[in-house]
Amino acid sequence: MRGLYSILMLVVFLLAACDESRQKSTAVLEAEAHLESQGYTLISVMEENSLLLTKQDVKDPAYAPIWQVQPLDSDRYIDKEITSVEIIVQNHPLELLYSSKETRIIVYLHQNKVVGGWSFPVTSSKGFVGNVYSLDGKTAEEVKQEEFIP
Repeated sequence: MRGLYSILMLVVFLLAACDESRQKSTAVLEAEAHLESQGYTLISVMEENSLLLTKQDVKDPAYAPIWQVQPLDSDRYIDKEITSVEIIVQNHPLELLYSSKETRIIVYLHQNKVVGGWSFPVTSSKGFVGNVYSLDGKTAEEVKQEEFIP
């Protein structure tokens, strides 16, 4: 019986050690820090991806709503690697607008610096509902108005 207990403890120890070895990337840490600084409560990191932004990506009508809510000049990042980090948060302005309990945010980073991103409410079906919004829940019109305010 004592041998079984020792083996069980060893397995638990090894599992805990393996879990600790999975560290978050710098991009994820930066995205989390940015969202926390905005007052959002982090629920979970969904995924991290890397993409090479092309002119075709920026001009593709399917992606136009995403580029319209960016505070960045997308041309500046053509042919450069962008990292996207998808995170579920709470305490986001979209939760009031859609009566949702969570918001999904995709943060864009270049060289581990936050350069933009977008958000949308999470519904009970976990599907995409509503429009695409800026990181802080603004529409494309609101983002464009801010560009012209001195």
